[in-house]
Amino acid sequence: MLILILVAFVVLCFTIDAIVRYSRREKSKASTTTEVHNQILNEASISIPKGLYFDKTHTWAYMEKNGEVKIGIDDFLLHVTGALSRVKMRNIGEQIQKGEPILTIIRFGKQLTINSPISGTITSHNIQLVKNPATVNLSPYNDGWVYLIEPTNWLRDSQFLIMADKYKDWLKNEFTRLKDFLSIVSQPGNEELMPVLQDGGELKDNLLEDLGPEVWEEFQIKFMNTSKYDFGKSDSTFTIINI
Repeated sequence: MLILILVAFVVLCFTIDAIVRYSRREKSKASTTTEVHNQILNEASISIPKGLYFDKTHTWAYMEKNGEVKIGIDDFLLHVTGALSRVKMRNIGEQIQKGEPILTIIRFGKQLTINSPISGTITSHNIQLVKNPATVNLSPYNDGWVYLIEPTNWLRDSQFLIMADKYKDWLKNEFTRLKDFLSIVSQPGNEELMPVLQDGGELKDNLLEDLGPEVWEEFQIKFMNTSKYDFGKSDSTFTIINI
């Protein structure tokens, strides 16, 4: 009887060890697959929650129950820039016009200016971005929200915004524009731009993060300034709070 118990115990130990080893191998495979997937930037990489309004300024808007509108940055832009190191925000109480600069995002000195998707008065900003600006990258539609705004004409402004399904269609064009943009700025002899494309022409995730400020400036012109010209420039002063 003692021998049978000992044999059963040894078999149990080997079984448990085999299960643990198998589990570790599967986790390792899943981790490797996720890592490879995350290195590629395509439409499948972008999170697009339903129920939000999106704007071509690469921002989103959501009306709260109290009538204020929460806004933030879309996942597409954050996949392009990589993790942020700093943000510059406008002050609480300031009035903002649709299409006017409302936020500057910075990655180690390189920056993009983002225009507002709506008009209104800033009632709050996300103070958590002071401690960790990369929160925007990790949770762009939840913890990474940027402002609460009391809108002055939501009915008018919302007519220029699009919901998730139309936004997906619009993003297809943005990806096409992005590849065209990279083909233009990738001049012969500019080796730093070579890694932004994977084998097969796939875009590299966080493709701007290691590129120079001149590429960021060109991206600003081609992708971020469009709405400003469409909706007109505001004459109001852009006073910023550095956080």
